[in-house]
Amino acid sequence: MPVEKFPPIKDKQSTDIPLKVVVIGLVVVIVNTYWVSVNNLIIGLVHNYMSLFSNAVFTLFVLILLNLLLRKFLPRHSLSPSNLLVIYVMAVMVTTVSGHTTMNKLVGTLAHPFWFDTAENDWRNLFWQYIPPWFTTNDKSVLRGFFLGESSVFTRHHFKAWIGPMIYWSAFTFVIYFVLICINTLIRRQFTEHERLTYPITWMPLEMGRDPSSFFRKKLMWAGFGIAAGISLLNGLHALYPAIPAIPVGWQNITPREKPWVYSGRTLISFQPFVIGLSFFMPLDLAFSAWFFFLLQKLMRMFLGVMGWRTLYFDEQAQGAWIGLGLLALWVGRNHFKRLFSQVFSGGGKLSEVNEPMRYRTALLGIIGGLLFLLWFAYKAGLSFWVLILFFGIYCCSAIGVTKVRAGLGVAVHEILFLNPARTMVTSLGTRTYGPRNLTVLSFFYWLSRDQPHHPMPNQLESFRIGEQASINNRKLLRAMLITLAVGIPLTFLIYLHLLYEHGAANSRSFILRVGYETFTQRLQLWLSLPQGHDYVTMGFMGLGTGITALLLALKMRFLWWPLHPVGYVLGMSPGEMVYIWVPVLISWALKFSILRYGGLKAYRRAIPFFAGLILGDYSMGCIWSIISAVFRVTTYNMGWHDS
Repeated sequence: MPVEKFPPIKDKQSTDIPLKVVVIGLVVVIVNTYWVSVNNLIIGLVHNYMSLFSNAVFTLFVLILLNLLLRKFLPRHSLSPSNLLVIYVMAVMVTTVSGHTTMNKLVGTLAHPFWFDTAENDWRNLFWQYIPPWFTTNDKSVLRGFFLGESSVFTRHHFKAWIGPMIYWSAFTFVIYFVLICINTLIRRQFTEHERLTYPITWMPLEMGRDPSSFFRKKLMWAGFGIAAGISLLNGLHALYPAIPAIPVGWQNITPREKPWVYSGRTLISFQPFVIGLSFFMPLDLAFSAWFFFLLQKLMRMFLGVMGWRTLYFDEQAQGAWIGLGLLALWVGRNHFKRLFSQVFSGGGKLSEVNEPMRYRTALLGIIGGLLFLLWFAYKAGLSFWVLILFFGIYCCSAIGVTKVRAGLGVAVHEILFLNPARTMVTSLGTRTYGPRNLTVLSFFYWLSRDQPHHPMPNQLESFRIGEQASINNRKLLRAMLITLAVGIPLTFLIYLHLLYEHGAANSRSFILRVGYETFTQRLQLWLSLPQGHDYVTMGFMGLGTGITALLLALKMRFLWWPLHPVGYVLGMSPGEMVYIWVPVLISWALKFSILRYGGLKAYRRAIPFFAGLILGDYSMGCIWSIISAVFRVTTYNMGWHDS
């Protein structure tokens, strides 16, 4: 059941974003960038695996507490609710860059092919000649400190070698993020006003920011907070002092080793309070469908293993389903897009642009300008134009799908693991279609979509939703977001380089080495050494995934009682989503079902603060432990999310 809507915030400062708010926000951006990067790289702790980022929520919580003190002692210097939410949005924006699946994977990809070249793999002759020299550095004297540590990127030799790649790839990343913002401008009205999607992920920051005194007075919220924070506190003390008992709520591997159960694949169970809390905001049919299809997939894998049959290409089904969700979102909104394009090109529409981040004409020009930059980038890199357009067409289509899923259903997690455009392109059309140069350059885009738990596009649209609900001028909010990205992207690149030269990629607990291995050993080397042709079976299963998604959506729209949600099928079949959280989702579904069944809507609404407290308590205590980890470089409790 969707979360109830609430009225926009009204305050005198709500339509403006003072300079001091942007300055404070940039300080928060710098602190969050370093904090998230250190925890990800050195400690192995992930803040942004879930849709609601723990570091951003904790930052908002701390700012609210400090602002309450300012209101009491220095009221003239306090911030309005809308100002606090602007800072929260800035923290979210930079986390989409500094999180564990974006900039660190880019940096790891750039450094990998020249350091790990050997006589056995013969990368020097296999694909070195296709790597543009401005992509990265091939100087092993520069890369030695990167991989072994005990050095500094701020030496003249090192910094000079990296300044070019940092500028090029920062500009590349900024343009992609800007194009996604432009796409969000075009789809925002359709999702928000025509389809009336509820944006469940925005509920908690809005409730915290719009009326802190009301939110923090609720006893049930503090009950949930106390339970989750208490478990986190106990487990953190156990990590430091093993004699103290712990409450095992993190991942536990129970993968069976006996036949036939072994065929079902890896099985993890967990009981994290914050996942239970986040899952409570998912619609009942989605939560049920997610764990149902996950368990169904395991039963199907076990049956196939017993029979000795080939796989049913579950990953390809999931990829086709995500693409299908994006195509269906565009199809459902076709009338809106017709009116929009009519207004832009002929002036015949009457769509108001007052609440939009930018004018529709500007958004279209932004998309065209961004595409021209990417085409220039492709030309300079030696990548065929049609390959680039196909890659970003698939990427944007999946992005629209996940954005609509987040906006309408508030899914707790969407990792989309290994379901990236390059894999789809190669497995569908074969390697010979592209040639070695295109395959080599495409490999350097692997970091962009290897996994996408903190995809920028849904976070951008949710930020505009927060702006709308908080009565913030979305055009001014857009400026704050662009400033954040302009500062945060190169800053994150530089911070990761600094940390890697200090500690060494070989000693990192992040994906620095793994992403390079996946990119060049598991993919590019095999593509070039063992060319493959068209794979019609793979294409067929991708089409099957799209078809099943469309069928489930049609049944859901026609029959209100239909229990299986198409997004649940996507989550259940995907390789990375439900394997970590299926037990918390099941628990949350059972609790929500029972509350609605025996207590009704009134009991459900009364229970919401308790589950919000589970999130805030687990996030707050977990973030305190992560700050201790970052400052003292020790491993403490991490809420169960490792980047390893």
